[in-house]
Amino acid sequence: MTKSNATDPVMGMLDALGLTVEDLVAHVASNKTGGTNAVTLATYITAARRSLSKSTDKSYSTHFRHLINGLSRQCTCTCEQCLKVWSDTATCSCECGTCKDALAFPAMGDRVVSARNFTKTEIEPLAQIVERAAIKRAMVENVVRAKRGLAPKPTHGQGAREMCVTAMRCLFVKMVEDELIEKSPAAEISKGKRSVSKRRAISDSELAALLETVATGGDDPILDLAISWAELELGARRGGVLKVNVGHIDRTGQLISLWEKGNQFRPQPCSLELIDFLVTRASSRGDIRCTAGHPDFNPNPPVFYFSDTTPEFPHRLTGRRFDTLHKRIQLKLPWANSI
Repeated sequence: MTKSNATDPVMGMLDALGLTVEDLVAHVASNKTGGTNAVTLATYITAARRSLSKSTDKSYSTHFRHLINGLSRQCTCTCEQCLKVWSDTATCSCECGTCKDALAFPAMGDRVVSARNFTKTEIEPLAQIVERAAIKRAMVENVVRAKRGLAPKPTHGQGAREMCVTAMRCLFVKMVEDELIEKSPAAEISKGKRSVSKRRAISDSELAALLETVATGGDDPILDLAISWAELELGARRGGVLKVNVGHIDRTGQLISLWEKGNQFRPQPCSLELIDFLVTRASSRGDIRCTAGHPDFNPNPPVFYFSDTTPEFPHRLTGRRFDTLHKRIQLKLPWANSI
């Protein structure tokens, strides 16, 4: 039987179905790339982000965006000319004559989610490029910080690299769990090596100087003192302080409960002096709804308010206040500017 005779029945079936050879080829190609139900990386990331907490999504969003849209070329050179170009364009022009090994990351948002479309070799450079961009960003920002009298930021880019790899691992593990791929291509990508921490305990004299600085400067020293006292005695993070409500204060048990990192609710023992200070401030600024024992008492309002708060327009504490406070401390105390 000749090849022509062998294909005659197939051609006859296609004609009977009203199809062409091109239709058949397109159908086969569609099946190879996932078919009409194929999911692109951009679509999958949009869906995957819904399962993340607000803080985690915020941390990963930049790196998800890089995976979808790509990232412009970044070199390893940190000369003045390269930093000037980077500060204007967030990319490298490589016109200084010393640039080497500039890398860019291609956009992957339109790629269909499948094992062969994402390999370690392809996605690994993103961590390196992100690290380079972070180094340049820190060096550009340090010029501004130096003019303001602030200590320089680290310029190793390690934090950005680590967060990038963590975001990719999270994403591809979800793909494995959804049975879209068999193995995460990000599992073996190195997060790099963390630098030695500069954290240390502060001395009694430093603590006294810190509290004096907090309580004698700024436009709302009472609020700043309340924040700092709560941070120090409760060992609370910024988020924990922001989420403290009047109902979280237990004077009888000498406890203040904190919502902390990882959505953990932690009762923390503290002094009656701190409790009374916070309760008094909350009642004076948050009105009778913050006063325990009053008929209109509500356990849900926050403890910390700005001085311009009124019963009709409560102005609750925001995270920005911590930035303002910590910057003021760093400008006043040299040792605080170096740790």
